[in-house]
Amino acid sequence: MLRKIIIWVLAIILVITMLPLFAFAEEQPSIQSPGAFLMDMKSGEVLYAKNEHQKFYPASITKILTAIIALEQSKLDEQVRTSKLAREQEGNRVYLAEGEFQSMENLLYGLMLNSGNDAAIAIAEHISGSVEAFAELMNRKAKEIGALNSHFVNPNGLHDPEHYTTPYDMTLIGKYAMQNEKFREIVKTETRPWHGKEWESVLNNINPMLYNYEGVNGVKTGFTDQAKQTIVVSAVRGDRELIGTLMFADTRQMIRLDSTALLDYGFEKFTTRKIVDKEQFISTVPLGKEQQIGLKTAYEFYFTHAVKDNPDIQTRVQLNPQLKPPIAAGATVGSLEIVSAGKVIGSIPLISDKEVTVPPSFLQKLGVNISFSWWYTLLPAPLFLIGLIYRRARIRSMRQVHVQNFRDYRNQNYY
Repeated sequence: MLRKIIIWVLAIILVITMLPLFAFAEEQPSIQSPGAFLMDMKSGEVLYAKNEHQKFYPASITKILTAIIALEQSKLDEQVRTSKLAREQEGNRVYLAEGEFQSMENLLYGLMLNSGNDAAIAIAEHISGSVEAFAELMNRKAKEIGALNSHFVNPNGLHDPEHYTTPYDMTLIGKYAMQNEKFREIVKTETRPWHGKEWESVLNNINPMLYNYEGVNGVKTGFTDQAKQTIVVSAVRGDRELIGTLMFADTRQMIRLDSTALLDYGFEKFTTRKIVDKEQFISTVPLGKEQQIGLKTAYEFYFTHAVKDNPDIQTRVQLNPQLKPPIAAGATVGSLEIVSAGKVIGSIPLISDKEVTVPPSFLQKLGVNISFSWWYTLLPAPLFLIGLIYRRARIRSMRQVHVQNFRDYRNQNYY
């Protein structure tokens, strides 16, 4: 009997101790895709990660990087000629004819809506002269963005063993691209007429999440046999925006379900608060008896936390050491540290709200300015006075010598 009681007590204790683990497991989304990553767009806070730094083949989500480079390196009305190489691309196309001209804007819509592999090659050759040169540009841009574990060899994502990225890197690239308003406009467009030399049609955005999830506003899907299903997806609800990446999913259904679960998790389990606005006034700092500057934030700051939490957020000012004039308007004079539970969770540069010059000297306050040309006319006066004093002293000294010589002469004659 005693043995049974002990067993029951131990079982109850085990269940009680495991409850927090069960609760935690229930909070996590059920993601079947081998690679996944989710980030809050405004705060940059990581909300979910699964094999986020593992290398996968990206397929057509590569075109996100191609598109943002094209937007930064060219004008929308530039005319782009289709080469033989572009014409011969496989997979999704907008059926460009060799020698056909299309505007860069049209090609970008063909690239992102219809996932045109031929459009990608035409864009790359127009900007860099060759696919190889454009790939070098892609890799440089990826590194600038912070995608350090990626390597691209073509602009469309057709399979190559040396063409790879990670869920983390692609999320950073997608987040960067979504800062461009034209890019946003393109990737949220559902349909657009296409007028080509050999193909007249309507482009339909092949991103299924645009039609199956409330608030989705981009960005791109991809597929090859080696990469399987991939997607970078972003969505807005209220004043929040999330962006995430899923890679190596087996089926279209799986990646749609995973995208839904990932976004639901981010919106339901987390909230984002704006802590300070851009150019928000913080305080004033005295620089002497008569001077002071105002401190403003250089940019806004957001903080993301679990909905169930209610963290106490505080701020503290850190000024640059030996802060003194001259200070230019907009110059960085310190930082505003964002603190939660005694830990610094962020830091924002503080800038001066105005220009502060060096205080005037005593002579300047009296109206005397050594920069005036008349001041230099007075410079010889002290030299003349010194010379006059020296001359009079020398004359007096010579007279004393003459008197002494006369006395010596007289004394010699007397003796």
